[in-house]
Amino acid sequence: MADINLLDPHAIDDPHDYFKQFREGGPIQWSDRHRAWIVIGHPELNAAFRDSRLSTERMAGFRERLSGPRAEALSMAIDLLDGWMLFHEPPEHTRLRGPLARSFTPRSVNALEDRVQQIVDDLLDTMAQSSGGDLVEMLTHPLPAAVIAELFGVPIDERDWLANWSEKFGVVVFGAVGRDDYDEVARAAGAELEGRLQPLFDRYRAEPEDNLLSLLLAEENEVDGLTRIELLGACSLLLFAGHDTTASLLGSATVALCRDPDARVDFVNLEGAELDTAIEELLRFEAPAKAMMRTVAEDHEHSGVDMKTGQSVFFNILAANRDPRVFDSPDEIVLNRNPNPHLTFGFGHHFCLGAALARLEAKATLPALFRRFPELRIEGEPTWRPTISDRSPKTIPLSW
Repeated sequence: MADINLLDPHAIDDPHDYFKQFREGGPIQWSDRHRAWIVIGHPELNAAFRDSRLSTERMAGFRERLSGPRAEALSMAIDLLDGWMLFHEPPEHTRLRGPLARSFTPRSVNALEDRVQQIVDDLLDTMAQSSGGDLVEMLTHPLPAAVIAELFGVPIDERDWLANWSEKFGVVVFGAVGRDDYDEVARAAGAELEGRLQPLFDRYRAEPEDNLLSLLLAEENEVDGLTRIELLGACSLLLFAGHDTTASLLGSATVALCRDPDARVDFVNLEGAELDTAIEELLRFEAPAKAMMRTVAEDHEHSGVDMKTGQSVFFNILAANRDPRVFDSPDEIVLNRNPNPHLTFGFGHHFCLGAALARLEAKATLPALFRRFPELRIEGEPTWRPTISDRSPKTIPLSW
């Protein structure tokens, strides 16, 4: 059998079917195509999240490999990524995460519930003015951008850039080095973020308000606080991850429910705790992450596999969440599945800081969408972004 290729057209268009064929090859497999270990088993991935010998540290090595004009072009983008706690381990990870964790709390997220629902309803009102279109363009792309802007305190008339910036910065994050314009896109994305946020920094330093930026700025330059460039990096993380992964989840979950009429009928009638349980199942069923990267920090044996220092390891949450050893009927939407130990938000000190916000947005959006448009259906085939790291819809043609 050929080894795993995360960029195989089959892996892009139908990754669940693609990875199913590799189950018999073992829960951790070497890919010559990617020169990396791919973890597709749930117990093995759960253990890998806990293993300190699998490190997220990578920015120093990346910076060292750059020189001359490329180093200058990528300088701001690399500085931003260096402020991402995702790319660090404790104690640096702890220092970078602390201010965000203290500011970005479930309580602060829940306070947004009414506003998030209003944003959803406004977008659905706009959709209702037509009989069909691209769900990515009309709902799943603009919604998370608007929510993050609300959380940050970005004025309504200054928000149009957010969704497009997130798409541009994705080129940097996912390392699309084959693009002729990679360096220029990276330079532009870094400069644009700084240009957009600096006026907001100045405003909320002088006159703090009840928003995330004001809370983060209050800790700037405190002992173990964030420097200005680290603050920009933290903002870039929240703006990108808070937009991109949520947009992917909402789009993929909509497609899944459209393709499962029975689950859809049951889903639209759920409320309260039953709806919460159903959202967890959709998080399991359509996890966006295909390849969260780690580096082997020291030689060791992991789940029967000998890993060598310097090798890359890809955590495939999407495949692990369909592991039949852990989940009965893994390829079916079971809305009352309990327990549901999905790994969509990671585990341990790298557990997703935005989990509460993603759940809130899914809970506000998906029931409202299907209740508002009971005739919602897919017209043609959705298209998917050809990336290694995530499962993200490019277009979802629908009629309603």
